[in-house]
Amino acid sequence: MKLIFAGTPENAALALELVAMHHEVVLVITREDAELGRKRILTPSAVAQKAEQLGLPILKANRIKAEQIDAIRSAGADLALVVAYGSLIPQAALDELRWWNIHFSLLPLWRGASPLQQSIRTGGIGAGVTLFELDSGMDTGAIVAQLPIELGENETTGDALNRFTKAGIELFQTATATDIRPEPQHGVPSMAPKITRADARLDLEQSAIDVHRAVMAFNPEPMAWVEHKGNPIRIISTKPLGDEFSVEADRLVGRVIHFPDRVTLECGSGSQLELIQVQPAGKQPMSAADWLRGLDGEVQLA
Repeated sequence: MKLIFAGTPENAALALELVAMHHEVVLVITREDAELGRKRILTPSAVAQKAEQLGLPILKANRIKAEQIDAIRSAGADLALVVAYGSLIPQAALDELRWWNIHFSLLPLWRGASPLQQSIRTGGIGAGVTLFELDSGMDTGAIVAQLPIELGENETTGDALNRFTKAGIELFQTATATDIRPEPQHGVPSMAPKITRADARLDLEQSAIDVHRAVMAFNPEPMAWVEHKGNPIRIISTKPLGDEFSVEADRLVGRVIHFPDRVTLECGSGSQLELIQVQPAGKQPMSAADWLRGLDGEVQLA
């Protein structure tokens, strides 16, 4: 099958590599080179780099306009596949051929930019991949195929993304090998808007399990954080502790305690969260124990 592939980040580059093993990719659409790092070096997207390695034709565009639609028309593809392109496909492009999208939730749950993060934050609600047909709405198109996927207890978004991407490509391979008729979405939709740094500030009044899920969801971007004496500190990895570690008296949400075998953080309802790895502002990631050794007095996070 002749395919157009549209995508941008690392997991989309993985998807492109897997798809190219089985189909003729006649055009790769990705976002324009962007300035990255402290030196703001102009860098091609991960998909652009992978397409160049594979010797595939590349079209760089942050938005698909008339010029790009001419290129899409000229490619002569049978189908277009989208994996995290980063921009809506306009109706004029949808009119040229079928566009399928791999989405990292069980639609209509978690329509939007952060479906996998929302599944992790809610303890696995809606976790899975959906292959659906693009229309003019936000993730509202007819479903081609779906696959529920169980999340690991301590699986971060970064850990899960490639696994979900591979599952999505397997779903795509099965769908293209069979005669599947897309079906309309059913159920009550929920939204998964783009996550900001402000969203990633932890609410320590929540239970330890909810705080832990947020830490997993926001890793690696934008990374969960709290404040210590007015300075941000990233929380990279944690572990919720059982009821035997709950605090009934002298509870103080946000207090950090250094025990001989662990560092704990008091959260809502008397629950305790083990801090494993943190990153103070301006420093490299370190163990919570090493971070505490450099501090004096009682440590309070907010």
